[in-house]
Amino acid sequence: MSATFRTLVVGASAASRNLLARLIEGSDIVVDDDVTPEQVVASVARRAPDLFVIDAEHDSQTLTMICSLLKANPATVLLPLLAIARSAKQRLAAFEAGVDDFLTHAVRRDEFLVRAHALLRVSAARRQLAAEQLSQEVQQRELIRAAFRRYISPKLADKILSDPQLRDLTFVQSQVRTRAAVMFADMRGFTAISEKLNPVEVVALLNEFFALLTEITFEYDGTVFSMAGDGLMVGFGVPIEQEDGSARAIAAARCMLDRFADLAEQWRERYQVETGLGIGINVGEVIAGNVGSAAYMNYTIIGDTVNVASRLGQRARAGEMLFSDAVKHSLDEHGVSIGALPLPALVLRGRSMPIDIFCVPSVTRLDFRPA
Repeated sequence: MSATFRTLVVGASAASRNLLARLIEGSDIVVDDDVTPEQVVASVARRAPDLFVIDAEHDSQTLTMICSLLKANPATVLLPLLAIARSAKQRLAAFEAGVDDFLTHAVRRDEFLVRAHALLRVSAARRQLAAEQLSQEVQQRELIRAAFRRYISPKLADKILSDPQLRDLTFVQSQVRTRAAVMFADMRGFTAISEKLNPVEVVALLNEFFALLTEITFEYDGTVFSMAGDGLMVGFGVPIEQEDGSARAIAAARCMLDRFADLAEQWRERYQVETGLGIGINVGEVIAGNVGSAAYMNYTIIGDTVNVASRLGQRARAGEMLFSDAVKHSLDEHGVSIGALPLPALVLRGRSMPIDIFCVPSVTRLDFRPA
């Protein structure tokens, strides 16, 4: 059974309807509906046709209104608009209104069918191309989403990818200056573990370690910026601003210490190794953006805030969370009390003034640093 092309006739006079009936009789083009200009939107909402035949005897304002409605509707923007009138006087007005072709009542049946089928073929090709482009965009978006979700929580990833402004901010702009809470979480005793276990066991252990910390990071809507060796760098408040970034970082760190303690106990029984987790947190201004070369690019954060967080992470003992006075001030401003213990000020290489630091210890702390 051959396919038929459904036609919506718009604002046709009796003469135009009779002519159209004669022109399409016995062809694969059929009239699906016959409506007034005011009824076009409702008719299309019920079912979009393959072809529109518009009576061009209307005034130019009405013609423009009809064409504008159809060109603005996603369901009909690529469908062909064929205008028909008693004479060619309306030809220019019809094309200015937005029709794709124009015929007069004097048109022969064979010419009408050839012109109509040409419009239908072009329309089909445009819709096919649009469908392929949409499919490619969807596939590309899913690939980006899948890759992005490796570093950021699914909730934040979906928010960024659905917002053009956030998407451009993250993927297009070379760098962004923002305020963020930065956390470094490092495994203690890893060198001794690497010497004792075979490489396969070390890889399995690291996979468990990073899987646990990444899962917790995502629970608190953080972003994983780096996994290097036995350490993880995480940011809160970047790429999406979070006023409570410091509180999120502290809460995530507490959760990491508690849950890693359980994992460390499992490793102790499985591998007979001793390990722990040390965490350092700082908050302040960072530069977020793509860093690297044309061959390899990495989305990361840099700045003095990151350097201080890294030093705090290195200094923290197993089972210990160290954070700067900037984090303490941020928590105080938001009314968050965590029972932090003040420690002697920390002198950092390259800084003229020491920084005040605080800690939140877990139940047990181990020191893997050389005596």
